[in-house]
Amino acid sequence: MTDQTNVNSLFGEIGDDKAFRERYGEQIGAGMAAVIYARDGVAAKVFRDNQPPRQAFQEAYTMAVINELGIPAPKVYGVETFSNRTVLLMDLVKGISLLDVMIKDRSKVAECMDTVVKLQAALHQVKFTDFRPLKMMQQGMITVSPGLSPEEKERLIGMLPSLPDDTILCHGDFHGGNILCDGDSCMIIDWAEVSCGCPAADACRSYMDYYIARQGLEDLYLDKYCAATGRTRDEVLTWLPVVAGSVYGYLSPEAQKIVRPLF
Repeated sequence: MTDQTNVNSLFGEIGDDKAFRERYGEQIGAGMAAVIYARDGVAAKVFRDNQPPRQAFQEAYTMAVINELGIPAPKVYGVETFSNRTVLLMDLVKGISLLDVMIKDRSKVAECMDTVVKLQAALHQVKFTDFRPLKMMQQGMITVSPGLSPEEKERLIGMLPSLPDDTILCHGDFHGGNILCDGDSCMIIDWAEVSCGCPAADACRSYMDYYIARQGLEDLYLDKYCAATGRTRDEVLTWLPVVAGSVYGYLSPEAQKIVRPLF
């Protein structure tokens, strides 16, 4: 599981979650959008109170489609409301995240990152149009962001038309922490921000996730991704201001300090 101090400082305090632990089991993870609990083979993704209820329903639909596409991801069971939070219920995936492996054993960093990139490169071969267009999703996030000034929103949205577009399946938060492996079997989790668009934008979000984590993995990731896909660093990093700006308002103050210079 991700270090709890780091989770609280980067994504905000979890607070008193006794009721959720009693209903859904042990807390096994946390992120910007939700806290994860598990019991008896079922994982409960409890969305934070700043997330709209539709987020859980969108992710449930997304995971059903992802399963139909044959991409390794947990099976979804349903959505419910508990204690004024929206909760997504799904298979509990066995294994350890590749990010945890990399943090605990630095000798395995290169091998794990190769697996991350291999899975993402395969995902970026999938042409698909039934999810939200990536540019539209980013524009929406920027438009309603609570942390950006009107001038910043106008500037960032104004960058979007000049950026490339595509109809490739993009995970939206693809990094080692969202890949759980048990032996040679790996599952991709956290499909809340899936879209269809330019794969370089998806890779840029991955780069930024590693950059925020401050584990020194962002350049290794980008070098390996570019080597595996033939894309250049410039193709990926040209998206950085828009990608950083689109998530800025939803991060904790500490994470915002890290992201702010990127846009």
